[in-house]
Order: sequence, then C-alpha cells, then structure tokens
Amino acid sequence: MQPKLQQWISITGRLLDTLFYFAPNSEQAQKVLSFFNQSDWAEQLGVEPSAKINQLLASQTDLAEQHQAMFIGPNALIAPPWGSVYLDPESVIFGNSLLELRTFLRQYQIEFSLNLACDEPEDHIGLMLLLSAYLAENNPGLLNTFLSQHFFTWSKRYLQLAGEQTEYPFYQGLALLTQQVLQVWQEQLLLIVPNVTFYR
Repeated sequence: MQPKLQQWISITGRLLDTLFYFAPNSEQAQKVLSFFNQSDWAEQLGVEPSAKINQLLASQTDLAEQHQAMFIGPNALIAPPWGSVYLDPESVIFGNSLLELRTFLRQYQIEFSLNLACDEPEDHIGLMLLLSAYLAENNPGLLNTFLSQHFFTWSKRYLQLAGEQTEYPFYQGLALLTQQVLQVWQEQLLLIVPNVTFYR
C-alpha cells in the first residue's frame, strides 16, 4: 500500500469514527466538529463533497437529539450501527458475523479496546472505522481482508439507510460523506467485496 493512501485511510477513518461513536458533546467529538466547521475542511481532508453534504454537515442544531435518535433510542433505530444486524438472519446484535470478526481479531492478535463506560460490540460502524485506521497504521497487510470480509460486506447498507434519514441532517450528511470516502478506499485498494444477503 502506498504510504500516502495508508495515511489518508488512517486520517479519514479516525475522523469519521469519532463522530459515529462519540456523543457530540464529548471532548473527542467537539474537536472533530471544530475541524468540520472550518471553511477548508474538505481541502484539508482531500475530499470533494457535494453541496448537499456540505449543507447537511452544517446542520448542527440539536446534535445531541440527532445522536440520541440515530444511535441510542428509545425508539427503534432505523439504521442500527452494528454489522450483525444486517448480516444475521435474525437481525440481532452479537450475531455470527461479529463472532467471525472476533475470530479474525484473535487470529492476528489484534487487541482492541477503548477505556469507555459503554462497551459496544466491535462491529459498531464507528469502531469499524477506527479498526480500519488502526490496521492502516499498524498492520496494513491485513486491511484488505478486514475491509472486504468484515466491514464492506454491510457498511454500504448501513450508510444507505443512515443517508436517507432527513430528520437528522447532520448524521445524514455524515453517512453520505462516509459513503464517498469508503468508495475511494475500495477503488484505491482494488477490493472485491462478496455479495451477501441483507436481513434489514
């Protein structure tokens, strides 16, 4: 992998991960939101977002409420952020695809933990972006397998659903931007993603 691409995957993975995983009022998310509030953020990040994405990402009113609705509840989540919900026939968290991911992590001795009060399954969209960045930085030889076998198998479906959520414009924009970024990852890495059945 070219060092420039390796670095770009690391940077984009970590930035996007933070906004999917952390509450918007957290210290981690606030730093990234400040970055996206800069007029030249797209140039710095090396992306060309549409005017729609720019407009949606600027919709930061009631971000806590948007985050609550998209990731926590109490209402049913229209776009659940866990991979096994899409890949398991019963649409459950902690499904077989998560067990396969954990086997992959154990096999290659990838120790992955966050010192957080809330422990999410490893196939949370935010954690998968972070894992992508981690592998790009520390074990790029495993990145293609991780992306094609464990992440890109379901990420498009999740981002499609999240990108349709007009009631939550910031996270709609985040999903559309992430779609664009992951498409570049796939093209640059020449990844072939197996066809799977979605159960949601």
